[in-house]
Amino acid sequence: MGRPACALGLIALLQATTAAAEPTALDKLLARTDKVAKEVAKIRGLKLKKPIPNEVVDKDELRKRLLALASEEKTQRETAAEGLALARWGLIPLATDYTALLIDLLTEQVAGYYDPETKKLTISKSAGDDPAWAELVLAHEIDHGLQDQAFDLKKFEDLPDTEGDASAARRALVEGDGIALMIEVMLARQGTAAPWSNPEVTAAIEKAMTVPGNGDALDKAPLAIRESLIFPYRAGLSFVAALRRRQPWSAVDAAYARPPSSTEQVIHPERYLAKDEPIPIAITTPNALRDHTVVHDTVWGELSWNLFLRTHGVDGATATLASEGWGGDRVITLARGKDTSPQRAVGIARMEWDSEPDAIEAAEAAEKALDMMIAGATVDHDAQRTRWMALDGTVSWIERRGPSLVLVIGAPAYSADALATEVWTASSIKAPAAKTAKTAKTAKPR
Repeated sequence: MGRPACALGLIALLQATTAAAEPTALDKLLARTDKVAKEVAKIRGLKLKKPIPNEVVDKDELRKRLLALASEEKTQRETAAEGLALARWGLIPLATDYTALLIDLLTEQVAGYYDPETKKLTISKSAGDDPAWAELVLAHEIDHGLQDQAFDLKKFEDLPDTEGDASAARRALVEGDGIALMIEVMLARQGTAAPWSNPEVTAAIEKAMTVPGNGDALDKAPLAIRESLIFPYRAGLSFVAALRRRQPWSAVDAAYARPPSSTEQVIHPERYLAKDEPIPIAITTPNALRDHTVVHDTVWGELSWNLFLRTHGVDGATATLASEGWGGDRVITLARGKDTSPQRAVGIARMEWDSEPDAIEAAEAAEKALDMMIAGATVDHDAQRTRWMALDGTVSWIERRGPSLVLVIGAPAYSADALATEVWTASSIKAPAAKTAKTAKTAKPR
């Protein structure tokens, strides 16, 4: 569903949320930047090669910067395509102004950010009036500066727009690193050692980060947006904690050389350690839709598959089980001519699962989701395929062949029969041999 952090076009700025602060308190805080940077560098084990410039901005200036970023041609194009895809798959309401949603959300939520382009750390005047907490936010952003000096964040996060899941995984490493560092700074000041040897501590912290907040814009945002924004911090922390469980920070440093390649690897660190790589899949425009063009192309991954199911009424426990067998996917959204209305776009997804039982489980969950999503009726159903006819005359279906699954949303009725056959030949596994090790992995707990 795009890149959920460095991710949803503008999302790279989101770092933390806090209460309003007095400028004088921030001035005092930023005066301590060099001292805090040395403290962070010592705890994190990364060399501070040069001072990190800083500045303070208010919300008006922050909003101005977000609007300027949103107005750039490349950003406009990418955000419009992502918004169209999210709406077509029902992950945001059809009438959503996606760009406005992101700008409003980030203007409210941003407390600080480090920009790899300018090499500057920016703190918002909304960074918080608690000096101790504000310093932890500063430590988090300084950690990003150290990451950049050591690993070149701009290069590290420079992945094709078509690799949304891999981008989300890399962002989780970056943000999980920052959250873990914040916690270690706080504990070090109390004379307490890092807690990563105890998985229960990490689980408790992650659970606390999941608790609904105070009814602000983040809480009110669509599930897929909200969870995608939180994921790099919450799941990223657990991923980094797993690497730190019995090892020093150098184990995290090594992950920048071999980053997690999927949200599956972030959610299940043991699969990262086992080098359990996702199956690469390609989809070409089917002849049955030759009057359409691909406007959005990405990998959903375990995270977005889970969010798709939950958005459409599948309970969290069922969605989690149905997502855990994810092996690889490719999801495209097509528009006819210049018609970019999401209700007339067509969505196609090809997914591979670890085993046929996993695919059956996923198909059953997807059927429940599509029943909720599609305003219409089921027109046929058997063990391999279920089809729906929507009130607008479009056809949608889910079909399984062994461990493979295809979803088609909103196909024009005139193309449906031909597309049902052709979608399997228009989609393909690019390198099946790369998944050999996957079949030998330890069975997932049920």
